[in-house]
Formats: sequence, C-alpha cells, structure tokens
Amino acid sequence: MKNSILKSDLKKISEISKIIKQSGTFFIAGHVKPDGDSIGSALALKSVLKRLGKKAEVYCADEIPVYLNFLKDAKKIKKSVKKGEVFDCAIILESVNFSRMGDIITPAQAKRIINIDHHAMFTNFGTVNYIVPDSSSTAELILNIFEYMKIKLTKDEAECLYTGILTDTGRFQQLNTTPDSHIAAAKLLDFGVSPAYVRKQIYENSSLASVKLLGQALSQMHTVYHGKMSYMVLTKDMFKKSGAKEDEMESTINFTMSIEGVKIGCLFKEVGKNTTKVSFRSVKDFDVLEVVKKFGGGGHKNAAGCTLNSGMKQSLKTIINAFKEKLNG
Repeated sequence: MKNSILKSDLKKISEISKIIKQSGTFFIAGHVKPDGDSIGSALALKSVLKRLGKKAEVYCADEIPVYLNFLKDAKKIKKSVKKGEVFDCAIILESVNFSRMGDIITPAQAKRIINIDHHAMFTNFGTVNYIVPDSSSTAELILNIFEYMKIKLTKDEAECLYTGILTDTGRFQQLNTTPDSHIAAAKLLDFGVSPAYVRKQIYENSSLASVKLLGQALSQMHTVYHGKMSYMVLTKDMFKKSGAKEDEMESTINFTMSIEGVKIGCLFKEVGKNTTKVSFRSVKDFDVLEVVKKFGGGGHKNAAGCTLNSGMKQSLKTIINAFKEKLNG
C-alpha cells in the first residue's frame, strides 16, 4: 500500500530525517488544550527517538485528557523544562506558531526547530516546515517520516499514531478523511493495533457525570435560519451540576451535525464571565474557516474554532449574526 506524498514534501521529510540523525536531545510538544492527534503523535515520536538512542521528552502546558491515559508514557508527559536547558532539536506539532505550544521554551532554547502541521492556518517558524493542510492528521505525517526512515514501529507506537488519525477524523467519518487516512490506518493495524480496543478506550469510557452533562446540552440544542444552523451550550453551571470535566466533552459538537438540514453546527463553552470558546463543524461545501478567521480563530474549512471576549449571551448573538449572510438565503 502506498500513500501520496508530493516531491516537495519528500524533500522536507528528508531534511527532517537528517536533523533527527544529527541531533541528540529533543523537546517535543503539541498545542495547548491537547487532543488525541497532538499527544498520540508526540508520544510516538518520543518512543521512536529513544529507540534510536536519542534523549527525548514530551511536554504539555495543559492537563492531558483522561481518555488518552491508556497510551504508553501518557502519564510521563512533563509540564516544564530545566531553567536554561537547550535542546538540539524542538519538534512542534500542529501549532500555528511557536508559542501555541504554551511557551514552555523559547526558540533560543532549540538549535533547530521542526514544525509539523496539517492545519490550513500556519506559519513557517521552523528550520524545516512540514505542512500538509490536506492531511487528515499530524499522525499521518509522522508515519510518513517513519516510513522514509525505514523504521518498523512497535505496537505501542502504532497505537499512538492510530489514536491521532482516529480522533482527528472523528472515527473516519469527518470530511477530512481521505484514502490516505485509511491507508495509514491499515498500515498501523499491521503493527498489531486493535481498532476495537482503541475505540473502547477513547469513546466508551465516559464517566456518568459526562453523560449527564451531554444530556443537559442535548436538551437545550437549538436551530436557527430555518434549521440550517444548530448550536449547543455548555456553561460553568452545567459542569458544576453534573460534575463533569471539560476534557470529557470533546466530541459533543458532533451531535450538532446530526440534525437533518443542518449546514453548520456550533458548540459554545463558557470559559469565564467574559470569555466564550466556540467550536464549529460544517457540511462539505460550507466553509466556516473564512468566518472564524474574522474572530482570530483557526482550524480547517469544515472544522474550526475561536475564542470570543464576551459572555455567553453576547457570543451567541455575535456568531449567529456572523453567519446571517451565508444562511439567511
């Protein structure tokens, strides 16, 4: 099985391979508010690098979602580095800029920087920038690097990458799923990954509290623009009453797209009195990113997000009005 890699990307993969071979110490980090792709990719990298005789650690400024604790070394992820520590190489995953990983280190603390991302919004802040917006996930890109370097993965490493692809494609159901996504997944299964086991760990280990919170959110789902837009809200009071944790509700937004006729689904989460985080999903031909950009957000054409400096009530008005021209026809 082969997946499609552009010649220009092969050149970047080759440069990454050289940097890996020449470097001895590695700083690895994904974005703040980590997900299955950033953590899975980072842990796979750490494991492979250590097997190559390198010193490598994964860092994350925020807490790791509970559903990812089954991945090998997930509980060994560090939050900070020693003061003044300098690394031969920093590998930064799916971050729009260097600070998106939480400013754990400064660029001066890495002799070389490898920037790997699959988002449509990005900056070339690395020594090498391996950016493929058409890729389903960062995990898919990491697999390309390992294959180029002729590295045979362990079951645990393959499991980490499979988790990245599975979660970033929404169980291979979202619009970013491509033939390459399935080819990559098939290759990982050859290394011993059990799809049933990974699915169980990620999607079927919900706490009772999170299910109760989901029930509250579903009971308050609304539609506007003649059913073309649906939205749900998650308030701090709802979290308090249910006892659920914020990182347990990552897939909640998918329910907004389950209603017939909906073109765009939104999830509004209260972060503070004057701060609201908004996530978006949309059908294939509906670009939410072009609207989300206006609010300083980012992501993909059909899956994006932003943060508004306003309370829930005002944020609802702002976002609904922002899509008036697109949906009021």
